[in-house]
Amino acid sequence: MTTTIRRTTYILLASVLLVAGLYHSVGADLLDRLPSSAKAWVNKKVESMTLEERVGQLLMVPYFGKFSNTESEEFQELARQVRELHVGGLVVATRKKKPTGFDKTDVYGLARLTNRLQEIAPIPLLVSADFERGAHYRVNTTTNFPHNMTLGAADDPQLAYEMGRVTAQEARALGVHWVLAPVADVNNNPGNPVINIRSFGEDPQQVARMVSAFVRGVEENGALATAKHFPGHGDTTVDSHFLLPILKVDRKRMDAVELVPFRAALEAGVSTVMPGHLAVPKVEPNPRLPATFSRTLLTGLLRNEMGFDGLIITDAMIMKAITNDYFDGEAAVRSIEAGVDIILMPPDPDVAFDAIYRAVKSGRITEERLNQSVRRILSAKARLNLHNQAQVPLDKLEETISNTGSESVAKKIAESGLTLLRDRFKRVPRDPRRPQNVFLLTVSTTANTYPGRALEEEIKAQIGGIRALRTDPLYFPPEEIELPEPRRYSWAIIAINAPITTRRGERGLPEGMAPLIDEVLDSGKPTILLIMGSPYLANYFPKASTVLLSYSTSNATEKAAAQAIFGVNPITGKLPVSLGRRTPRGAGLTRASIPMTLQPPAKNDTARMAPVFKILDEAVANKTTPGGVLAVGHKGRLVALHPFGRFTYDEGSPPVQADTLYDLASLTKVVGTTTAAMLLVEQRKLKFDAPVGHYLPEFARGPDPKTRQKITVKHLLTHSSGLPPYVRFFLELDNRKDMLSRIYTIPLEFAPGTKSSYSDLGIILLGEIIERVSGKPLDKYLQQEVFGPLGMKQSLFAPSKEWRSRIAPTEVDTEFRKRLIHGEVHDENAWVMGKVAPHAGLFSTARDLATFCQFLLNGGMYDHKRLLRRSTVQSFTKKQKIPRSTRAIGWDTPSKRSSGGRYLSRRAFGHTGFTGTSLWMDPAKDLFVVLLTNRVHPTRENNQIRQLRPAVHDAVIRALRIVR
Repeated sequence: MTTTIRRTTYILLASVLLVAGLYHSVGADLLDRLPSSAKAWVNKKVESMTLEERVGQLLMVPYFGKFSNTESEEFQELARQVRELHVGGLVVATRKKKPTGFDKTDVYGLARLTNRLQEIAPIPLLVSADFERGAHYRVNTTTNFPHNMTLGAADDPQLAYEMGRVTAQEARALGVHWVLAPVADVNNNPGNPVINIRSFGEDPQQVARMVSAFVRGVEENGALATAKHFPGHGDTTVDSHFLLPILKVDRKRMDAVELVPFRAALEAGVSTVMPGHLAVPKVEPNPRLPATFSRTLLTGLLRNEMGFDGLIITDAMIMKAITNDYFDGEAAVRSIEAGVDIILMPPDPDVAFDAIYRAVKSGRITEERLNQSVRRILSAKARLNLHNQAQVPLDKLEETISNTGSESVAKKIAESGLTLLRDRFKRVPRDPRRPQNVFLLTVSTTANTYPGRALEEEIKAQIGGIRALRTDPLYFPPEEIELPEPRRYSWAIIAINAPITTRRGERGLPEGMAPLIDEVLDSGKPTILLIMGSPYLANYFPKASTVLLSYSTSNATEKAAAQAIFGVNPITGKLPVSLGRRTPRGAGLTRASIPMTLQPPAKNDTARMAPVFKILDEAVANKTTPGGVLAVGHKGRLVALHPFGRFTYDEGSPPVQADTLYDLASLTKVVGTTTAAMLLVEQRKLKFDAPVGHYLPEFARGPDPKTRQKITVKHLLTHSSGLPPYVRFFLELDNRKDMLSRIYTIPLEFAPGTKSSYSDLGIILLGEIIERVSGKPLDKYLQQEVFGPLGMKQSLFAPSKEWRSRIAPTEVDTEFRKRLIHGEVHDENAWVMGKVAPHAGLFSTARDLATFCQFLLNGGMYDHKRLLRRSTVQSFTKKQKIPRSTRAIGWDTPSKRSSGGRYLSRRAFGHTGFTGTSLWMDPAKDLFVVLLTNRVHPTRENNQIRQLRPAVHDAVIRALRIVR
């Protein structure tokens, strides 16, 4: 994975990134660390630039990265700012989208517009973006990372590094050079309305470790990182977007808490620092002066004392903490006087430009001070190699953005950070193999996204269905929500997406939402409370006995939360903040995942199965079969995987191995064709009750068309179509097309649905239907949709010669092929059809079939991958109401003379194969038995298998002591 990802890093940056010491900005001059050619470019530019050009470099203006016609007012204004104001940089912005919040930019629109603006810029533009949670924070379809607090709960600096790496690589691919992250604030104030889950946590040392790792991930992969919001925004109660926050701490406390992560960021080589729009009255003499304007904090503390000589950039200057009290132009000038290099998002760029220009002309800002910032800015551009290549290749976007490696990092963070805060009755994890009726209530304080969508989809993937409601302030207000009666569901999940307080200082949960939550908690049904936002919300609901924290509404965290609830992954996260004395930082229960693959046998299983093995040995001795393999599964455990006998009766024949392949014969009908039909029915591509002629018009035109039009797909699956059981087509036909044509015209033997007569012909027609509605050959469809997802690597049609040494031979054919049939399909009609047929031709091992059986016993899932809904499995394996028939849909069910013996329950289902194979499953006993033999060797006239099969099944059930 690492090699693949590193290939996406731009080669254009290599010469810069390899310079020794390039990413350490503490205690040395930026310009001196540049290669000589880059240094010369910076010096030459500074000397040749007019005052207007130098002033413009200090401005970073917003732009929205979507398609914009070059003649549009929007593009023309951006072009004017680049050409006439000489702006030094751009910042990727979002747009208000009424009434639902904000609209993000898109990948190609951003990259293309950025390239176009770089084309017209006399000096390359430095492009920044607030990629706090990766590029997805501002750009759609990029990697969607969880909030920082999820990383804090995971407490793995390597994951923080990886997040920084991916963020930098995607940023550079988009044409963005400057990542305005990480948040280095220590969130030790539960009421903080603006930082909260944007912080890694409340412990300065832990936050420092995560900040340092993220910075290295960004800087070592070609982008500039930014430590924000200096000197620390965590212990405040006001949002600077609306008012001026006050950090009420002295210098001693700042050194012990707030400054710890910033020092770590500087040591890690952070290129830039962003001061917060907040006042620190115990450190700055002017008690209402924002840090943005504080020379004491920026020049005195950050530059002189802490030794930072990188870029200082303001937070957005449109925030009301600044605009409430300061004129736009004066705010820009004061920032530069304090030590800032770049003014981010001035409310009016022309006003800011004019004010700075006037301040320099008047001597309020010296040209020396101006040139210091210009040199830092140009040095950053040269370090990024922008003086040689400012545009990005659009053809690299596909391989860089949201690649599998990047998505896996987001997934790992989400999974590792999940925290089980409480679980008094051990309700987590829930077993998705068990029938259950779940109610999901999603409570969201915002309507600009769809919190809970990924959660809901993943719950459906785990259990097949869910009853879901959502409430939010806009579309589904709480007063309009009618909760289902508790008797309508077995247990519930409440998912909350809300801050602890709003940015205006109000309670995070609006009136009406908390009572809804309480009503579900009081329902008497087991309920899991999932908090997808601020963990401090847990204190509002002490009656919730099970509380799971994800700290984020990213798709990755919602999916991870659902998977954790159902035991897909373990839960290991620890609370990175304290929720009061009783819930300190570090709290969190661990839970193991639920194994959903077949588990190995217990110590005494072999001894218990000894009577069964004895029957098999006797079967070899009395020449019922040369050999075979038995697989038995009980309660999710592979009780036995037992090979016996040899390939043939010859003494020198190879002994059967556990992975010996057998020709499954008619088991192909259920393992392959019926399963394909189940999938297509679920996908609504195949309809049970549709006439066969709907899919095969040729069939409808055959003899007795009125009756044929009544034959449905279900009739084919239940062997009640009226078609003959078997015709020896191979004696006169030599291809599949001709065989199908013959079946289309073959007369019916009885009225459809009046009885059941096991028919290869009906399944052959079904196979043709499956290929037409799926658009794929049957073997390709099964490999893609069934065998591949289940890991059945030894299940295939038409095995090549390389497989032959592992395949048990079947019959010595004296009539048709005149040879020993070994490694090719035994069924003659299937052989004529090209060795891939819906009624026969599949080869497999007992181990693969054991996986398949457990998949069905699990209700359509294996290894936490759901292929089928439980209801689909149940409907296909239930006995149908057909006169004098034991048939289910595709499958058979027990009878008095069943091959499954005397003890299977009414819920059991199974099938046999002509070559000597069989499968039986019993959901009531949580049991499956796979018996593979080549009883037709050397001749099909040997029918002793009829006695062996029930004897084996009875012996297995007696050995497991589950007779009743």
